[in-house]
Amino acid sequence: MTDAAIAAHAVPISTIQLVEIGVQRLCEEFLKLEAEYLDDRRFADWFALLDPAIDYEAPVRTVRENWDGSGISATAFYLKEDYDSIETRVKRLRSRYAWSESPATRTRRLVSNIRVARHDGNPTLMAVRSNLAVFCHRGDAAHPQILTAERFDAVRIGTGEPRLVKRTAILDAAVLGLKSLSIFI
Repeated sequence: MTDAAIAAHAVPISTIQLVEIGVQRLCEEFLKLEAEYLDDRRFADWFALLDPAIDYEAPVRTVRENWDGSGISATAFYLKEDYDSIETRVKRLRSRYAWSESPATRTRRLVSNIRVARHDGNPTLMAVRSNLAVFCHRGDAAHPQILTAERFDAVRIGTGEPRLVKRTAILDAAVLGLKSLSIFI
């Protein structure tokens, strides 16, 4: 991903248009509810929060010299999902065939630094930027694996329940340290 592409996802603090406190609170509560559903393994409830036009991706971080681009791949992804592929994953996670999740990963998500701005040209679409830490406990391991990321979301509000339309999660680590990335970011 180029610097321009990252900038397109980012909500720069200097250009944030203040949103009503109710809109800010709605987006914050939406992200908290999403984290709760995922941590509680309530995947069907979480899936109901997604817009049918969902674009859900986590590009690979690369290690480069400071002058050689953003360090985010434009072509390689840990996750690159749409509504149908996420639906398939959710169905598999609820079946006996989720081999990478047997035993299940126990997660605890901490969502912070939530910033909300109106998305350009669409009054019902909010640009939501947040930081995420996910503690992943597998089997009887004594210590969790920790993933951290910055997320750039588009959340649709004002048309019933809020829905996640787009997510780009930029993971901080170039090497994840997990045997498989079978959780949602």
